[in-house]
Amino acid sequence: MDEITLLSQSLPDAPPPSAEATARARASVLAAEREAGGPRPKPARVRRGARWTWGWTVGAAMATATVVTAVVALVSSMATVTAPVLVRPTGIDLLLQIADSAARQPATEGAYWHTKAVDGGSFRTGEPPYTFEAQSTREVWQPRDLADHALTENWTRFVRPASPQDEQAWRAAGAPEKVRPVCMEGDDCEPIRITDVPSDCSYEWKVEDGYLPQRGVGEFTVEDLRKLPDDPERLREALKPYHQIWYDRGFEQSFEEFLPTASGLLELPIEPGTRAALLRLLATLPETKVHGETVDPLGRPGLSVSFGEKGTVLVSGKEETPVQNRTVLDLTTGMPLADLDVDPTGRIAGYEAMEIAQWTDLRPEEPRGCKKTS
Repeated sequence: MDEITLLSQSLPDAPPPSAEATARARASVLAAEREAGGPRPKPARVRRGARWTWGWTVGAAMATATVVTAVVALVSSMATVTAPVLVRPTGIDLLLQIADSAARQPATEGAYWHTKAVDGGSFRTGEPPYTFEAQSTREVWQPRDLADHALTENWTRFVRPASPQDEQAWRAAGAPEKVRPVCMEGDDCEPIRITDVPSDCSYEWKVEDGYLPQRGVGEFTVEDLRKLPDDPERLREALKPYHQIWYDRGFEQSFEEFLPTASGLLELPIEPGTRAALLRLLATLPETKVHGETVDPLGRPGLSVSFGEKGTVLVSGKEETPVQNRTVLDLTTGMPLADLDVDPTGRIAGYEAMEIAQWTDLRPEEPRGCKKTS
């Protein structure tokens, strides 16, 4: 094996030298060998005591030094390769990266669009006031066949003191089984039962009109969603009739003001290409703000984004505080993991986390032990 071959095996990731560079290096090696008195000799076995070792002649050492010089010259003659600098996307680029990933997801189908949403929040009660946290669940099976029954099931997951200090205050008040939240002045708020286990289950089992439940944009069947385009500009045009419906119902928002509400479509079973187009469209709106990667209330990683929607949340009997609505998007699919109400201090005042959102062929059954409301 000659030095040039040895070099190529020692540097497997380096680009191969040009034929011209290789020829120059080999010529340098041959010239060095001639100056040293002939080809580089092979090592001679030398016995030292009871062990065999390998020795080199002085001429061989000189030739080797010359070869090393030639090898260094060869490496220096190679084109310098700069490793690519990986720039981590930030801001709107993160949202566009998710759009690219969403476009690559496979389309899915099934007999039912199955969702399970967890609502969470806190409320104050008592005197002096203390805080409770609560979670409730809403599970829906929406059939593709409009003649089939839809099932909507609701229940309370828990209502419990928000901290050890709140529990102490509750116990000091006699640990009542029900507590009455602080409400707007003049409102009659119903007492809420304290529980650490699922309770208060109710459900609806009926044939519906086929519209998928969602916030904002309009009324959509599964077939309506399939017709939405997978191009941002064409999708923008397709949303104009829905804005007109809003306008005809008395809402005076302009189309540009209406567009941020299109984010409500993200929670519906739209096609992967349409989801990607919608994310790219939302990324162009001045109201869209990316707040960075985060973890949703159920512990899942995602991207926190606000699409300009605002609301208010009650914090006392007389005052409300402004909150910003933020959506946590799955980093791969672009599906909403959670919607958060964030107050000016950054505290999550309330949330809805989507635990399940997928097509399924499993037909739901009327739940037992639940109160049927319709």
